[in-house]
Amino acid sequence: MEQRLIHLFLLSGFLSVILCGSCEYILITEYKTWHEAQDYCRQNHIDLATVQTDEEWSKLDKLRDGVQFYIWIGLYDDVDAWRWSYQDQSVAFLHWDFDQPNNLYGNQYCVYLWSNGYWWDEACHFKFPFFCQSRGQPVLVTDPPLSWNNAQNYCREKYTDLFTIKNIDVNRQLTSMIKNYPCAWIGLFRDSWKWSDNQTSANSSLRWALGQPDNLYGQDSCAALDYGGQIADESCSTLHYYLCQTTQVKHQILRLEMKAGDNVNDQAITASVLYKLQQKLQEQGIAADVKLSWRLQPNGTVFQKLLNGTVLEKLPNESTAMNKQL
Repeated sequence: MEQRLIHLFLLSGFLSVILCGSCEYILITEYKTWHEAQDYCRQNHIDLATVQTDEEWSKLDKLRDGVQFYIWIGLYDDVDAWRWSYQDQSVAFLHWDFDQPNNLYGNQYCVYLWSNGYWWDEACHFKFPFFCQSRGQPVLVTDPPLSWNNAQNYCREKYTDLFTIKNIDVNRQLTSMIKNYPCAWIGLFRDSWKWSDNQTSANSSLRWALGQPDNLYGQDSCAALDYGGQIADESCSTLHYYLCQTTQVKHQILRLEMKAGDNVNDQAITASVLYKLQQKLQEQGIAADVKLSWRLQPNGTVFQKLLNGTVLEKLPNESTAMNKQL
């Protein structure tokens, strides 16, 4: 029976390691609208600046020191992102009143049904009666009146959720139920301010200037740093300087020695080895911050054979040795 012998050689290759470091920012001193600035940052860097920690705010403060202009950052108000509380359903039916929603004072994220049958956006902290839904049917709760968020909690505990209005007939039904009340919360709401990367949540670290956001001109849904480095809402079509976000990258070349057969330079095998290395990094919790790739040798291969630390194109007497063992 024919036997195939697998020879193990000491091989040397170079691993290219890219380490993604801390978040860095670049100030671009040319005027663009918020969306133009976003496009530029995404094409040339990562995105418009996302800022969360005190360290990141300190970096921005140093960049904008002495700059007496407003500067775009990646914060924006997603004014059209309406959805229903129940199962986060998308919106198929809307019944806004004239000039609604208007996001008055820049903080209207919840919706009530007015006694005239139309919808208004409102700040969520106001206390109103509200509609819950139970097995698809509306339940009007008038005592006690609650804020939108507390009404949501109440409906989820006692019934199903705040009510979802899907068509004009249901809207008329609910309107008739509040004829003795000026309004009542329904389940429609939207998120407030978001970061441009659509991954990072906007938290309490936002440094709003006094009285901001105020949506002064009715279209202020993008955020900029003012002269004092505080956040102000601005019309997205205004021209400002802007801050892009990038990442400090460290590139390192590592020499890797291993024992393997003479077919180790096969593309499928080198890819498999690289995958295994990436898995090991993932087990250590650092794979997301490291990118690996092979650095090709001058002869176009990944690995070259070693003998006593010296690179060889071919081991001496290799053919003779193989013949003796067959």
